[in-house]
Amino acid sequence: MAANQYPVFVDGQTLTEAELNDLRDFLHQRDRLVGRLVGFGVNAGLGGTVSTPTNLAVGPGLAIDQRGEPLLLGVEQTLPLPPVAESVTYDFVDGTAEGFSVVLESTDAIEPTPDCGESGCAGHAELHTRGVALRVVAGRVTGTRMDFAAEPLLSVEPIRLALDSSPINSYPTLRNAIAARLTNGTSPLVDPTLIARLQATSIANSDTAGVKGYKCGWLNMVLFATLDLLRVRALLALTWDRDTTRPGVVLGWVHQVASTWVFDCAYRHAWEPPRGFTEAFLGGSCTDPAGAFRDEVEALLAGYAPPDPAPVGDPKPPIACPVGSIRVGDRCVKIVFPPKEIPDKWRHTWVFDPREPVWNPPIKTWERPDVVYERQPIDVLGEQEFPLTDFLGHDANDVRTVLGGFITGQGAIADVRVMSAGDVMTLDGYAPAGGFAASDSVVLGTDANGVVVSTGRVPTVQNVRTVGSALPAAVGAATEAMAAATELRGLSTGFETRLGQLDQSVSGLGGSISTLQTDFTSFRGSFDAVTITNRLGELESGIKRIDTVQNQIDVLAGKVEVISKFGDGIKLDPKVGGGGVIAIDPNIGTHVGGGVIGGPGGGGVISGPGVGGIGGIGGIGGVVVKPSGQVDRDLAQGVADFARTTVDALRSLPNPRNRSFSRYAAAADRAHAALAQAVAPPDTPEEAVETLEPAALTAATLEVLGTLRTLVKAAGVPKDVGRQLDAQLRDLGGLVP
Repeated sequence: MAANQYPVFVDGQTLTEAELNDLRDFLHQRDRLVGRLVGFGVNAGLGGTVSTPTNLAVGPGLAIDQRGEPLLLGVEQTLPLPPVAESVTYDFVDGTAEGFSVVLESTDAIEPTPDCGESGCAGHAELHTRGVALRVVAGRVTGTRMDFAAEPLLSVEPIRLALDSSPINSYPTLRNAIAARLTNGTSPLVDPTLIARLQATSIANSDTAGVKGYKCGWLNMVLFATLDLLRVRALLALTWDRDTTRPGVVLGWVHQVASTWVFDCAYRHAWEPPRGFTEAFLGGSCTDPAGAFRDEVEALLAGYAPPDPAPVGDPKPPIACPVGSIRVGDRCVKIVFPPKEIPDKWRHTWVFDPREPVWNPPIKTWERPDVVYERQPIDVLGEQEFPLTDFLGHDANDVRTVLGGFITGQGAIADVRVMSAGDVMTLDGYAPAGGFAASDSVVLGTDANGVVVSTGRVPTVQNVRTVGSALPAAVGAATEAMAAATELRGLSTGFETRLGQLDQSVSGLGGSISTLQTDFTSFRGSFDAVTITNRLGELESGIKRIDTVQNQIDVLAGKVEVISKFGDGIKLDPKVGGGGVIAIDPNIGTHVGGGVIGGPGGGGVISGPGVGGIGGIGGIGGVVVKPSGQVDRDLAQGVADFARTTVDALRSLPNPRNRSFSRYAAAADRAHAALAQAVAPPDTPEEAVETLEPAALTAATLEVLGTLRTLVKAAGVPKDVGRQLDAQLRDLGGLVP
């Protein structure tokens, strides 16, 4: 009988051994057919391990051979090393290659026939036992099997993009390799007109950075989509019909590396499902099972639409495509700019570990190139993604305004940075990009005319990491600031007392000089009259200078003395010449506007958190430190006036003891001049932007405070007063960054 025929028995028939064996053969053939429809190769287990230098252990597992015969190895078996090759041969093993192949094949053992004990018995049926055997043969597996690692297109390299958005490797080389593979000899895999369109693309020297980034990202995505299509075609080429002269499943290749034996499972019959399984899971049509993948390649080729480098009209807010997409032409796909470095294992997306089943077709890998690049996707927080390439060629300030309002409308804090195209590469975490999420920092690179020529982003993840790293330091700085404020309050009383003692000392010095003048007068008769008269004239002049110094030091004391507690701020005693100072709000731990009342002639200020004070008469005037920690113009002007008065007062002191006093006074003059220039009223609105730069005012103010501290100490104040002055001015400097 033919293999697909089987006998049917009815009552009263005579059964022959041939008829019964036909039934057995039919059932066995049906089982094998089902096995061939399921797949071929190592299904599970059957791995090899060099357990000792002289033993190879093969674990239990299941395989199906070319005929569909299930091969079950129930327990671990051990083979000796070096292997002992058997004389059998297989047409799927190249016997000329080095090393040895371990092959699992089906066996059919005949059991001894039991004795016949019945009367008239001619004998019992022969019993067979199906099992498996491990064979070791010389050579390595070859022949028809799934081996997509040999795909020629996997030998190319994707385009890599430098931080200035220029391609690192060759665009034409990759373009031509893709076009040749899609042409496929005389059987094109996609529409030939689209292949011609691919070959017509190029990168011109005149292309802006953003356009170059688009083109490179698009070409990589065409590469990934083409590999998806080719791998699916390779899977569809697998057939259930695997005729061979001697069935068997290769488990691996045993060979020596140096003097050590190794078992390499990359050279084995990995599990390969037949075409029917692939068609069912791909969901393709009956006429073109790979149609869905072919459509993706053609859509990418047809959708090629680099940004127009010369846009018309004002920039418009971005238009949101579905999550993870941006607009290209009339459809939404995600053109992802490639990174500077692409992992060497990018091919693993299409070539899987040979210890696993080979059937695992990548589904739309081209739409998720970040997976291939091993990079965080833009929509890491589940946000929508919006295009940036539409803004190329527009004025950067116009784009910043449009994007700022748009991002704010998305419920995020807008961070849109405009930088020269060269400076963007120095920004920590920057990467060229054609799209962004609302929580990203958007970076617009400009040319000399302020036109956007490149686009990029600092990802949300990078910003979160930066904030997370800086937060402990910020908390520590806030703690130190609060401690300094407490110390400032504690030192205020002592500092005020020391200044009072200095006033008394100067007054006493004036009295002593008056007494000295009287003494000299009483002795005029005993000394040379002309000489005595000249000396007394010098002393009288000195007395006048001392009186002037007394007045100036009174003013100086009123301007810097600090301070008894008043409410939540700091109060200056209302003496003549008293000056406004800066208060610290202990409830919020932040530098705020001053909150004091000065006396007649002082610079008294009245303010709340973040509100500038109202200047008094003849003093420093209202001063404010902004919540951001930067000096504003009023504070800088007050410090400049204070510095001028202080330097003039100290210069008039007779014969300072410090040899470097003149040098310190000159340094204070230079610092005062720089600050005075920084706060000078602008002539034009354009100059006001530069004059009122907070960073410049802050630096100039701190420089003045530092030179004053050195000058006052050089004037000869007592050491303990100098130390307290150091602390006061240092803490005053600490009120600004």
